[in-house]
Amino acid sequence: MNKNLNTLNYRIVGEGYPVVFLHGFLESNAMWRKVIQGLPNIKAICIELPGHGESILPKEDLSLELITQWVKITLEHIGIEKFSIVGHSLGGYTALHLAEDEHLKLNQVVLLHSHPWADPLAKKSDRNRVAKIVQYSKILFLKEAIPRLYHKPERFETQINHLIEDAYNMDEEAIVQTLYAMRDREDKTEVLKILGKKAHVIQGEFDPLIDAGDMLKTAEKTGVNYRLITDIGHMGHDESTDEVVTLLNQILEQQSYK
Repeated sequence: MNKNLNTLNYRIVGEGYPVVFLHGFLESNAMWRKVIQGLPNIKAICIELPGHGESILPKEDLSLELITQWVKITLEHIGIEKFSIVGHSLGGYTALHLAEDEHLKLNQVVLLHSHPWADPLAKKSDRNRVAKIVQYSKILFLKEAIPRLYHKPERFETQINHLIEDAYNMDEEAIVQTLYAMRDREDKTEVLKILGKKAHVIQGEFDPLIDAGDMLKTAEKTGVNYRLITDIGHMGHDESTDEVVTLLNQILEQQSYK
């Protein structure tokens, strides 16, 4: 674990091809524990985004651009050159921002339950509503929001409780600022189109945040790889760990240092 105040907190596990893992909203590096155990041939570089886990919240107001800049600073500090990225939800938004930087030597970009679209007006309004709930009662928000991410939450009570406990340690301001950063982010469909076959979407059949049919249409339009996991929601790393690991091994085993 890194405690450098000039970078985001990160953890490096294993030896091999470098793969950067970026968690989602309200999460931390803990979400990747079971996944990276099944990826023995990589060097997993797990980075905690601003205000999440052990990473500090910057003094400036958060935006996807600022989040991305902090990730870049951290990658420069670590000193990796050619790598791939796996981003869950918010981590996927950040991955697409990183992919715009021509100086980064990115191989594969995996969007795990993520997408390139900007928030529509209705979603922007909902982010504002949720921010007010967080300011009123953080625990109320967490207990309502987190179980809904799972297709069958009754099967994952332990994981849900752990996630609620971890997220409760986040500062309310970090949660609110991250909500606003997601609300104001730009559409990155063109970035996905440029990536083409270097991009991979792993989609849950019953993801409550991302319509599987809409994501399939976007994948076909942009020419990216699309994998659907049936009978899960937004949390494939918990709901279908083995299948997520299998897909990631298939994607990442193609890489070399050439």
